[in-house]
Amino acid sequence: MANVRDLKKDVKQMVKHLLNECYTQLVYSQPISQERILDIISDIMILEKETISKLSAKSYKRDKPAKVDHQSIANEFYDRIVDLAERINSIED
Repeated sequence: MANVRDLKKDVKQMVKHLLNECYTQLVYSQPISQERILDIISDIMILEKETISKLSAKSYKRDKPAKVDHQSIANEFYDRIVDLAERINSIED
């Protein structure tokens, strides 16, 4: 399994890629679609912040670190990224 640092890098790279796609769509889209694209950009930024904070979270119970399931966090992130990518691709011009 990948370590937390690699997962954070993957999150940031995927977010950057999706944001670039959104900005490209924003440049070439109709004014009607621009609001939807801006909503997607907002959702992407929220997703990044939530995922990074989940990966960075450390909770301790009586001097023993509690296990954080990084695999489930990564799977949830990838599922939401796919949904956001589908939203970007479904925007009609």
